[in-house]
Amino acid sequence: MNRSILQHLAPPSLQSADTLRLHLATKFDVVDKDVLIAGTKFSLLKVRDTNKLVDAIDPETFAEDERLPYWADIWTSSLELARWCLEEADIKGKRVLELGCGLGLPGIAAAKAGARVVLSDYEQDALDFARYNAVRNLSEEILSSNVTFLQLDWRNLLPSHLWLSHLPALQKFDMIIAADVVYERRNFFPLIDVLTKLLKPDGIAVITEPGRTIGEYFFNLLKEEHFHLATSKHNVELDGKRSEVTRATIRNS
Repeated sequence: MNRSILQHLAPPSLQSADTLRLHLATKFDVVDKDVLIAGTKFSLLKVRDTNKLVDAIDPETFAEDERLPYWADIWTSSLELARWCLEEADIKGKRVLELGCGLGLPGIAAAKAGARVVLSDYEQDALDFARYNAVRNLSEEILSSNVTFLQLDWRNLLPSHLWLSHLPALQKFDMIIAADVVYERRNFFPLIDVLTKLLKPDGIAVITEPGRTIGEYFFNLLKEEHFHLATSKHNVELDGKRSEVTRATIRNS
């Protein structure tokens, strides 16, 4: 099977979610973390110490595609993106794709705000955490009707005529959202390819970044590729620390 589209996962039931949590707790040292966003509390399961995951990476696995467990923590960029979904986005009824969903917070917030959401990630472990967190934070009705999970390597996306025929979940989207996905130059053009192939002509993409220089390089590249781009700065607090996050709204030319 082409590694770009690996499997399409349904949300677990409440009963199977208990089994999923047991699986995650057996495989990882996990901890529950509550975050308050736009007056809404989200309860998230996360890895307690992501540094231990980095230390435990097998060199051969890393050499294959240099993957690191960035998915395992809560990032300020995801908090701002979730807040935007809840407070500012015209998102109800829209089809939304979250790229690199990690623990799933922005996609879960989008579903809570009324969107029909596909949460995607390359890492199976990330999807397992996201699925469990979705069960904890969304009603069974929303889960069954508006939430889908997809293992997707967007660095190697299939040609459009193939993914449209093999996976209807990847029909073009009204919105694409992503937090903290622009941290390696090698991902710039694959990400642009995703926006080109999967975003409707009148759709928007919203990407949040923690003010890194490499993020600015990516946003400048989008302008060179003739995307319309608007950015704004937002202060986000996490664990008592405040930091600035850049939010970019991207439209096709």
